[in-house]
Amino acid sequence: MNMFREAFLLLRRSRGERLTSLQVRLFSFFALFAVFLVGTVFLAITLTGGWSAEQKQRTWLDAETSHVMNRLSGDFNRLSLRGVSFARQLSSSIGHWAENRGISEGEIAEHPELIENLLAEQVSNLLAVIENNICTGAFIILNATVNPLAPNAEYSRAGIFFKRREPNVLSTVAQTVHYLRGPASIARANVIELMAQWKMEFDISGMDFFNIVIQHAEENPEADLTRLYYWSERYLMEGNSEYGMLLCIPLISRDGTVYGICGIEVSDMQFKRMYSPETLEHHRAFITFAPTDGSNLNTDSGLIAGNFYLTSQTIGMLSSIGESKGVETWRSGNGEMYKGRSEILRIYPVGSPFIDINWAVSLIIPSIDWDTAIQRGNTISLVTGIILLAASLIVAVFISRRYIRPVAAALQLIKSDSRDSLPKTKIAEIEDLFKYLDIMDEERKSISEERENLAAELGRMKHRGNENVPLEKSFSVNLSEPGTPVIKAYEQFLRNLETLTSTERAVFNLYIKNHTAQEIADKLFVSINTIKFHNKNIYPKLNVSSLKELKVYIKMMEESPDSTKEEASYLK
Repeated sequence: MNMFREAFLLLRRSRGERLTSLQVRLFSFFALFAVFLVGTVFLAITLTGGWSAEQKQRTWLDAETSHVMNRLSGDFNRLSLRGVSFARQLSSSIGHWAENRGISEGEIAEHPELIENLLAEQVSNLLAVIENNICTGAFIILNATVNPLAPNAEYSRAGIFFKRREPNVLSTVAQTVHYLRGPASIARANVIELMAQWKMEFDISGMDFFNIVIQHAEENPEADLTRLYYWSERYLMEGNSEYGMLLCIPLISRDGTVYGICGIEVSDMQFKRMYSPETLEHHRAFITFAPTDGSNLNTDSGLIAGNFYLTSQTIGMLSSIGESKGVETWRSGNGEMYKGRSEILRIYPVGSPFIDINWAVSLIIPSIDWDTAIQRGNTISLVTGIILLAASLIVAVFISRRYIRPVAAALQLIKSDSRDSLPKTKIAEIEDLFKYLDIMDEERKSISEERENLAAELGRMKHRGNENVPLEKSFSVNLSEPGTPVIKAYEQFLRNLETLTSTERAVFNLYIKNHTAQEIADKLFVSINTIKFHNKNIYPKLNVSSLKELKVYIKMMEESPDSTKEEASYLK
């Protein structure tokens, strides 16, 4: 134990004896300051999540999800309202058509020979919907068939489906429209090209939404159309090559008969072009708009928008397995893991028979991509911090050297005693130091000259007391030799000090301390003339003829080895 204590004491003693250059000290200060500053910034940003790659990912996830959510909500609600307006316009037009022919809308199915004429008169309404809305198609399906006697006539329904073939172009101006369903004579009359998948009538055997819309409209005869529209799940029409969602609104006559549906299509390609997530980091991120039961996302029944996934792809059912810090985790049917965020989008108003059907807007990223992005972000943050710290230390070295350079040069010049050649440093403290050193040099020169003058005066006094000694030999005075004339005069000087008044002693004491007459006047708060008056009294009493001779005796008092206590009291 004693050995450790001795080693510690030795270390402390050696540390106290070591010298550190001013530049090292200044660099250490700047370096510590830089480390403290960078550390404080890092701590503050870390506590607020600014450096956290995971926090950045969550922030992007929240912002992008909210952005797509707001756009999708606005677009689908807008299409829903315009689809209702379209249905009302069609119902009114068909109502007038039926009235002019002396039948009701409910009797259309009984007059198949009139259906083609009815559909031909609705072409302008359908084309107007496509031209004035961002969509990929518009349709009308009557609950009737042109040929009731044909095979499968119970599933065949007359109608028209106009399809826009440029879903990539979101402009509503100068779009090319093709004919997917309806009588061929209508296409020829309006110079509209038939698609390769064209058919005369709709096959509703796979169109569950057709019966759903009609059924709910019949069950809610008092409901307004704004409560009866329905968005179908992801659907691929027979013979078509592109999936889409169909907005379906019932066609209701004035007497309450539901005789068909009409609506608007939003295709997979259009959805992808409009709602793909905006990110340069996550190339495999995608947006889904799909039905949900709160825990599962059925992407097979919804639309997907992303730069990686094709529009015809889905990832099946995604089952939620938890949420952490606002980030949900899903597992697909084949075991793949995904992360992201999901929000419920209400596409049906209160009072709708479909209000319980929930759709969710979800931004989804493969888990491996999410984890890789976080790891990469943390690495970038760490490297950035190291670079910032290294840059700070380099700046500290530069500043310390630049700051110390004039100081070191000045100190070197002081050592060489050639300050006259030193240029202006523009540093106030160094310039003050030079002024102080110059003053000290002047004082040392003055003191040296004064000592020489005093020694010469003392030599002359001794010479006057011993006329036979040459002046140059009497220059040195030995105060230890008693009985000499100088010593007798000095002893008489000491005795004469007792004759001074208290004020004269105060003035004399200040002369002992090497003050000038003006300084004595300032300290005693009197005028210079008063000091001169006291000098005229002091000189005769002490038997001196001048201030210079008075200082000779003061010098003798300082140098005398046998000064009495009384003399010492004067010298204090």
